[in-house]
Amino acid sequence: MKSTPCAAIVGAGRTKFAEHWDEDPRSMIGKAGMTAFESVDKGIRRRDIDACYFGSFLYQVTNKIGLVPGYMSRELGMNVPMINTEAACASGGLALHNACIGLQSGNYDAVLVAGFEKMTDRQDKITDDLMFAADPHEFEAGYTFPGLYATMMTRYMYEYGNGDARCEEALAQIAVKNHHHCVRNPFAQFQEKGEITVDEVKQSKIVANPIRILHCSPVSDGASALILTRPEIAKQYTDTPVYILSSHEATDHVSLYTRDNITGVNATRIATAKALKAADLTIDDIDIAEVHDCFTIEEMFFLEDSGFYPKGEAWKHVYESCESFKGPSHIPYDKNGHELTVNLGGGLKADGHPVGATGVRQAYECFRQLRKEAGGNQIDRDVNIAMCHNVGGTGGVATVHLLARDLE
Repeated sequence: MKSTPCAAIVGAGRTKFAEHWDEDPRSMIGKAGMTAFESVDKGIRRRDIDACYFGSFLYQVTNKIGLVPGYMSRELGMNVPMINTEAACASGGLALHNACIGLQSGNYDAVLVAGFEKMTDRQDKITDDLMFAADPHEFEAGYTFPGLYATMMTRYMYEYGNGDARCEEALAQIAVKNHHHCVRNPFAQFQEKGEITVDEVKQSKIVANPIRILHCSPVSDGASALILTRPEIAKQYTDTPVYILSSHEATDHVSLYTRDNITGVNATRIATAKALKAADLTIDDIDIAEVHDCFTIEEMFFLEDSGFYPKGEAWKHVYESCESFKGPSHIPYDKNGHELTVNLGGGLKADGHPVGATGVRQAYECFRQLRKEAGGNQIDRDVNIAMCHNVGGTGGVATVHLLARDLE
């Protein structure tokens, strides 16, 4: 394992993901940010923060606001540099990546990272708005994001499912598993909905064949925040920091029609390989992962693109593991019985997906799990290495972060 992390998380906060009719983006990010401050064990002052990094995608369109750094200066009571990043659904992950670079550069000692989105104000237009993250030719051809992912899912099922009904079942099982995990997450959008079944997924409304409504993440409002410091000073603020071992971003074609392959995400493969190499880890070292499952097929892609399974094999292992479901562990993926648990908070599918908040929320969940502070949805085995995986669009951007509680 890499001995010198690039950053340390010392505090974290978030709002519930839901339809927040009475909130605006500024108040949500203010609440998440102040909760993060309050969570720092030994305390941290606003004047200790050298910079803030924000991730958001649609705020100008959905909420008719601009100059977010100015609003955040007012809400958080700080006059430090405030950097806003946009990378569609990977905006939060990119904000976290840029924050890590800022700390590694030596310019800053402590920073705030936050992501937010208020999507329900444009419920009637959100399908069109999200297509800003796609190629204009795809939009003009009539595609929506469910349509784009339906194209990828159809090709995957054709190439690797070979007509086997279990492939479709496995994609439904991912949704079932993530709803199972969200039931004890008090911040999750679908906590109150409870468990769902494979039959409910398969019988739910078609959105873009073969994608059904229960394969999809929801339209959400919410915010999440982290306090990061340089690793060497983290214990000034908490006795139990969570270290970011490595942080990487990769990019690829925005459009599907110019890619060599649409049954995976090349940016995920590149970012994961670089993150593992930088941390001196292998994929077998990962205990838990918060994965970008905007549609269930994206979680399947992750399992193969990151190297947990060979190409075209993940659906078989998902099916087998879910058929013999034994508690919170998702996939015993190797011959030694090493267990990978994916999306303990419920993922985008069930926790919710306020686009800019997602990448930061993933790190929040891993932070809580590694510190054994996740309450009712705390994993029931000891874990030390976590991965956060955030994707923009259909794979034009991917960020990967590797986190650890203990460095030895």
